[in-house]
Amino acid sequence: MSKRAIDLLLRAMEARSASLQVSALHQVSRAATDALLKANLLVPNGHVPVVAGMDDYEDEPFEAIWSAELKSFGYHDSIGRWITVTDQDIAACRVDCGLALAKMLVAFERAGPSRPTPLIADLIWDVGTIKLAGAKAPVPVWFARRLIDPRVWAQLEALIARKPPHEIRIILTSTAGGRIPETSQKRNHFISVADVASDPTKLAISPQVLGARVFPGQAQRRFPIDHSDDYGIVWLRGETLTFGSDKQRQLLGLLFDAYWSGSPVCRTAVVLFEAGYGDSTNAFSKVFSGRDDWRSFIKYADGNCWIEP
Repeated sequence: MSKRAIDLLLRAMEARSASLQVSALHQVSRAATDALLKANLLVPNGHVPVVAGMDDYEDEPFEAIWSAELKSFGYHDSIGRWITVTDQDIAACRVDCGLALAKMLVAFERAGPSRPTPLIADLIWDVGTIKLAGAKAPVPVWFARRLIDPRVWAQLEALIARKPPHEIRIILTSTAGGRIPETSQKRNHFISVADVASDPTKLAISPQVLGARVFPGQAQRRFPIDHSDDYGIVWLRGETLTFGSDKQRQLLGLLFDAYWSGSPVCRTAVVLFEAGYGDSTNAFSKVFSGRDDWRSFIKYADGNCWIEP
């Protein structure tokens, strides 16, 4: 499956509604949408009876209604004409979260129900437990979506308060790592699926990367600096620094590749471009906005940059 399909699936999981118009997803990427439908990660879910109707040169949303007489969906335009809407135009789908979660955890020995148990309808699920290197006992796993929504976050924190873990709990999410709110719930590890994937073209989570996120102190480290396989964790003289943004990790990967090759100096503009930053992001202070810990191992001067622990 393509990286675009995986990205689209995670975006679909973050949507406000669990029911999405197939035609809307096609506008994002027809190939990715069709691949997800073929893999049954997106499954039919009735209709979303809203269409964009062209009337008097204005693109306005209309509610499509069912006509028993005409046996079709449609709407009346401003002069009363019936405009037929095909089933295909308003066909809806939803993410099969059970199948998606099974694919995410395929590399783990998992115990629990075959389908995840809803804790908060359409938002948070109990996935069961997994065996994770470094843990004394099987680790409970939840999955949550839309953690960027303050209301969802509040519900999740209230749920955690009612159901604290005995030791630790992993809360996987489709929310991007850099957008997960800060929490005081230290025994709950909030981890974006995209940050621990074994491959960007697969949903499968890497046990090694996940283990490094949950137990960073147990990972083997080179001295004075080392990093996790996905560059989301940097160890610097015993200190652990975490980076959740995809672009930040891509940038760190470029710098570390140069560092380990023995030719650490890179052109700053080239590194920023290859990491996916636009012209407006022309300095590391913008890349790592809001934090200064990167300065302890990334240096720059005269248009160049390099790792220097």
